[in-house]
Amino acid sequence: MKIILLIGIVGTFVFAGVNFNKGVSYGDLDGDVTVTGTMGINFDLNPKMSLGWDTGRGMTVDADGPQGVTIRLGYKGNTSSIGVGYDWWSGGDAIKTTIGTSIDYSTSGGGSDATSISLNLGWGF
Repeated sequence: MKIILLIGIVGTFVFAGVNFNKGVSYGDLDGDVTVTGTMGINFDLNPKMSLGWDTGRGMTVDADGPQGVTIRLGYKGNTSSIGVGYDWWSGGDAIKTTIGTSIDYSTSGGGSDATSISLNLGWGF
């Protein structure tokens, strides 16, 4: 039974839509602004939700929201984040390309928090 379950889970990710992204994140917006490069990969769980990893946000869950907005949740170490993103350009047939912007709020508790703005370039199959 365990082998069948494992094959089912691996098969889900193998045949899922895969999206790669590269971004530039601007953080510490109320002080000396920091600029960080980010990269990530997402696997579509269904047409409206994906699960992935991003070097800036850690483990991610992205879900379609209203009016074309993407709701973004992240967890990395002891820091969790929530944000919204919007792809303002998309195109391509075989390799779908997107350009978008996102804003994320993150906190590790204890009164510490941060807001970041990201510009993202994505490629998907």
